[in-house]
Amino acid sequence: MNEAALEIQSLTFHRNARTIFNNLSFTVEKGKFIALIGPNGTGKSTLLKCLAGINRIDSGDIKIFNRSLRQLKPLEIAKRITYMPQTTTLETNFTVQQVVEMGRYPHKKRFSRWMKTDQLAVKKALEQVGISHLKHRFVPSLSGGERQLVYLAKAIAQETDILLLDEPTSDLDIYYQVIVTDILHSLVQEGKTVIAAIHDINLATRICDQCIFLKDGKFVAYNAPSDALNTENIAKTFQVKSIIYQEPLTKKKQMMPVDVLT
Repeated sequence: MNEAALEIQSLTFHRNARTIFNNLSFTVEKGKFIALIGPNGTGKSTLLKCLAGINRIDSGDIKIFNRSLRQLKPLEIAKRITYMPQTTTLETNFTVQQVVEMGRYPHKKRFSRWMKTDQLAVKKALEQVGISHLKHRFVPSLSGGERQLVYLAKAIAQETDILLLDEPTSDLDIYYQVIVTDILHSLVQEGKTVIAAIHDINLATRICDQCIFLKDGKFVAYNAPSDALNTENIAKTFQVKSIIYQEPLTKKKQMMPVDVLT
């Protein structure tokens, strides 16, 4: 087994007297792409926020490269973990470059000078995402797909080892879905760990190293897509009958829903 990027030990989390997770334990290896798959309201976003330290867990522990999240200050966490929410409020008149520069906040002290390392990190992020030509544009003038690339560039500029992404491909057309997933693959190839909640099951299982099927705060499966994607797990997770078939080009499993289970 490779080095553990994240170790989750007996995680328990409640919200408004409702148990979301109870005694949940799992490990995420460094340099892996993990897809979180499950119906709406099952806890995918909540789990990502727990891992990012945004949601304070009630009991258990989360370790980042063998250091407990409880022992780290918010800025220390932000130097290790990037969290990219599904929606963002950055709709005011910032330019693309200004938004990407915001990703450098964990590395800057108040009133500190803008360093060469910051400039290089922003430049690299813009280039890696392919939006250098948009850097002087104002974010509200961009298309939805272009905006998503801006926020992804901001996440990359933060220069962390772990990226937690909530529905990074939602509401994107096929063109931008391919671009975003290609970028995420390149980050994993650099040795970064990516955990992403992805709504499209076939997209998720095609691009990830391992997938987590989540239902009502519990794991239905946590395995390679070739093992996790089967009719039984789809039925348990989504209450849907399905057909599993091999896609002829990639030879990977894909899923087609057939009917709702009654």
